[in-house]
Amino acid sequence: MTKGATRRGVLVSSLALTAVAPEAARAAKPAPAFADLHWLGDVPPSAPGAAVWGAPWPRGAVKAKTALTAVGADGQALPLQTWPLAYWPDGSLKWTGHALAGAPASNALVGGFQVKPGKPVQPSRPVQVRETQERIEVAAGDFVCRFSRAGGNLIESVSLAGRETLRGGRLVCLNQTLPPGDLSPRETQVFDGAIDTVTVEQRGPVRAVVRFEGRHRGAGRDWLPFTLRVAVDAEGRLTLTHSFVFDGDGNRDFIAGLGIRFDVPLTDEPHNRHVRFAGEGEGMWGEAVRNIPGWQPAKFALAGKFKDQLRGERVPDLSAMDAKTRDQLLTVPAWDGYRLFQGDADAFVIDKRTNTKSSWLRADHGGRSPGFGYIGGVSGGVAFGLRHFWQRHPTGLEIEGATTDAATVTLWLWSPQAGPMDLRHYSDRAHGLEIQYEDVEAGHSTPMGIARTNQVFLWPVAATPSREALSAMARTTSEPPLPVAAPAYYQSCGAFGVWAPVDRSTPVKARLEAEHERLLGFYQREVEQRRWYGFWDHGDVMHTYDQDRHVWRYDVGGYAWDNSELVPDLWLWTAFMRTGRADIFRMAEAMTRHTGEVDIHHLGPFKGLGSRHNVSHWGDGAKEARISQSLLRRHYYYLTADERTGDIMASLVDADHALAAVNPVRKVAAKTTYPTQARSGPDWFAFASNWLVAWERTGDTQWRDKIVKGLDAIAASSHGMFTGPPFGYDPATATLYDLGTAFTTSYHLVTIMGGAEFVFELDGLIDDPAWTKAWARFCAYYNAPQAERQAALGQAAIDRYFGYPVWHARLTAWAARKLNDPALAQRAWKEFLTATKSGQERGPAPIQRVTGTAVLEPIDEMANVSTNQSSQWALNLFELLALVGDAAPASLPASWD
Repeated sequence: MTKGATRRGVLVSSLALTAVAPEAARAAKPAPAFADLHWLGDVPPSAPGAAVWGAPWPRGAVKAKTALTAVGADGQALPLQTWPLAYWPDGSLKWTGHALAGAPASNALVGGFQVKPGKPVQPSRPVQVRETQERIEVAAGDFVCRFSRAGGNLIESVSLAGRETLRGGRLVCLNQTLPPGDLSPRETQVFDGAIDTVTVEQRGPVRAVVRFEGRHRGAGRDWLPFTLRVAVDAEGRLTLTHSFVFDGDGNRDFIAGLGIRFDVPLTDEPHNRHVRFAGEGEGMWGEAVRNIPGWQPAKFALAGKFKDQLRGERVPDLSAMDAKTRDQLLTVPAWDGYRLFQGDADAFVIDKRTNTKSSWLRADHGGRSPGFGYIGGVSGGVAFGLRHFWQRHPTGLEIEGATTDAATVTLWLWSPQAGPMDLRHYSDRAHGLEIQYEDVEAGHSTPMGIARTNQVFLWPVAATPSREALSAMARTTSEPPLPVAAPAYYQSCGAFGVWAPVDRSTPVKARLEAEHERLLGFYQREVEQRRWYGFWDHGDVMHTYDQDRHVWRYDVGGYAWDNSELVPDLWLWTAFMRTGRADIFRMAEAMTRHTGEVDIHHLGPFKGLGSRHNVSHWGDGAKEARISQSLLRRHYYYLTADERTGDIMASLVDADHALAAVNPVRKVAAKTTYPTQARSGPDWFAFASNWLVAWERTGDTQWRDKIVKGLDAIAASSHGMFTGPPFGYDPATATLYDLGTAFTTSYHLVTIMGGAEFVFELDGLIDDPAWTKAWARFCAYYNAPQAERQAALGQAAIDRYFGYPVWHARLTAWAARKLNDPALAQRAWKEFLTATKSGQERGPAPIQRVTGTAVLEPIDEMANVSTNQSSQWALNLFELLALVGDAAPASLPASWD
């Protein structure tokens, strides 16, 4: 018997006789129930505001009703609020959400802290909620917020120590019916946010959350549904999370302005009122509404007070001045309007004017503003910040009425100083799939249902803060402090399936880790080099590089924006889990915000599905669950406890029903007698990831049962995981039907859209021997030599295309781990490290500098780079190191030299 035949015999025997116990089921007693936490990037809070995050727990370690407390590095108990995010199958806590109160930069916080079982302490002024039929009142000591239940003013008022500091918090939208560039007479339509429902989601003691849902009303219609969450914390800060969904006509509705607006009562005289705008770094622009003439010390008695005024300190009131000084000061201009406009990623301007009948005056300019400002007097005011300000241009901050008894502040998510938003598709004709990689279908290139979420911070204050304090608030606006744990702790809790902390224990592993760092660093620099910013684009990366033009294929059909193709989201999140690096977290966060909002249809005919990669994020004809799936959102939700991401995942539990109208294989497979069709992967695996999230978030076993039903159907089909991949599918009953025919064109999409990662994580959650055997068999034979695969599978091994061996090396590694097969482990590494004939699946290419007339400006490029290849190479590396790291070779192939 040959060596190959002998190994095949052993493998077949293993698959036939071994029902491998899930990894987690073999675990020893639970790990200790405490979580050591530090601050992301080692940056503790520097401004008032509760920190909000999520923490994992080992299976069985913390019972569902267990109280948790926080203890600082100095042993001091810290005010903590806790709520469940997810449960293990045994009912114990899997993830918990937390809100922590504490003084910025206190010794108890700077060195990190620990969360463990115990009775939590209350904040010095705990948050309390009172409800009446007319309004909701949230108070923390003398800090009181009142919210409306109806109408357009969502935030009625905010008072501090009995003084009204903010009132009339509302939403505004400006719309035009003519596209940009059309010079015909036009009318700007004004829409105001109108409340439909209000819900109190959290009630303190550290944080209360009030959720508003409604639509924008005006010009004879209601449109642009919104969700606005307002979190009020014990530190006296309001955090607004604003989401809207576009439900207009992309060819007729052109949003000219979208913003959050509120009024700030002003009681101080204009020379004791102050305006601030933050610039880059610690930069701060600041003036009084009426400046003291410090430039005339010989003629103006109070000229020496100018520096005090610029610091925001109180200077004499008019009543304390002599008549000459008072009359002189009243001739100095009082500036009523201010605005900061971030027109692109690299430039902002600050303008001011005295009144609406007078011109704007250019006050200053800069590069990238963090989107932070202040208006108020020495008796109090409001500091405000819009996160991702320069990254999501065109944005703006505007203050009107600074000389009146109440200034109006607008944080423009889309500034009217820019041209109106244009959501039309980039072309009005079809382009071929084979030449442009673009799937075109009438009615599918629509922005109907796309969304965007933005975050705003408000700090009502009792006096104008120092510039240093405002600068700290600006930094918090840009990167809110976030508690995180070490990679080893996350791994010990079984968080997010198969991965392991960075491993440089051998020269080969060190080289591979370095190659990954180089690849990831290249993408981080590409975001900046290519300026992948803007309201709708921020967070995404491009799909494929154009080596001839030295640019990404930004204008070539499906080769342009990536839209989660081959799950770069999972690449970035897994890279963060392995390293704990803040820069990776922030990139992954931006991508999740983008792909979870912009690339998904949240309403309309494609609700629950996402758009395949395209020049326009929403432009491709393929609408699929692989883009919308919850698997791509879980990391962000569980690490941050972000409620909006939770909403999105909850809305996807019935995404499979969308297939009744949008059969994913309608163009390549014959219609059947079943309601629709679904591939085992990426379709059914995507649905099942939605159900996994619903099961772990609620503990409701109906979602587990739907997963098991599908796993059993695949395992019992004619060829197990080698069946299909299309199955007949009935969304009403979540039933897969074996079609008994082979899908002869391609089989490689089954696991590379997150299917492998999803199934890896099921290990230990669902004990299903039949499925375990079918999956191990699939993993062992997908990349097997053709003769070996044919001997095991027969005709199925011939009819199907088993491509991209590097991308499937993780399957071989999984089989090696589950079957305890050293030969398979070695084969997995060989598959991963050996380049194909095209060379496209080897490690990252060198980075080269391109200069001269071939490019607009000098650039660094990686030849023929593909995000498909990059993300799959990285994920396979992570998974091989975790599954069969001990089998890594002692040297790399010659092709790596």
